[in-house]
Amino acid sequence: MSSKTKVFIIDDDKASVEKLCEVLSDYPDLVVMGSSGMCESGCETVADIKPDLLFLDIELPDGNGLDVIDSLKASSADTYVVVFTAYYPKYKEEAFKKDEPDYLLKPISEFELDKVIKRYRRHRLLSAGNVVEEVPVAQPSAKRSEVFTATTYTNELRVMRLTDIGFFKYSKKRKVWEAVLADHSCVQLKRGTSASDILRYSHHFMQTHQSCIVNMQYLFFLGQDSCRLMPPFNEDLLPIGGTYGRKLRSYFQEI
Repeated sequence: MSSKTKVFIIDDDKASVEKLCEVLSDYPDLVVMGSSGMCESGCETVADIKPDLLFLDIELPDGNGLDVIDSLKASSADTYVVVFTAYYPKYKEEAFKKDEPDYLLKPISEFELDKVIKRYRRHRLLSAGNVVEEVPVAQPSAKRSEVFTATTYTNELRVMRLTDIGFFKYSKKRKVWEAVLADHSCVQLKRGTSASDILRYSHHFMQTHQSCIVNMQYLFFLGQDSCRLMPPFNEDLLPIGGTYGRKLRSYFQEI
């Protein structure tokens, strides 16, 4: 990753663009390369400069901004897309089908923008494989913050990086908890492992439902009765139970 993150904006709302540029200027590691108010010219510029971070409006004069995401897969696949709009609830299902980009609502909240930037930075670190080096076994308290060690359903010891775990789901058929990993495989934990056992392992694990525990490092969208995670865990719509929703929303507002 270069020393400066290249940012580009596709939005025809000049006031929103100016405000976004003003707030982004407070981040010394970001540099705004320019903006465009049209889909076609925006796509051409993105293909040319290959920005690291793209803020993308949806309703543009010459088309739907979400169509730009399809072209990015061919020209700038590594670009992190942030849907930048006042109408996200209207388009959220369509946005999810586009590999679930991040989003920022208008008018800009500096607090929400800061969370977007933090998610972008975490995404880039994970994509580059820059995870924290594991510490020696002799320091278990530090190690526990980096890896999840568990006995499996078949009585084998399995060590997983916390960043490889998106969520845990409870299998009613086998009556065991399963860890869902980044490669979409599932690791079945030994019978008798409880939700409390899992939650004690990391403060990033939070229960959303009696049958679901999520890794909050990947939380992307929080609805009334469901939530979604960031890629590569974006294919599942995860449940939120009434007794867990209030605590989950409180946490989400703080990250």
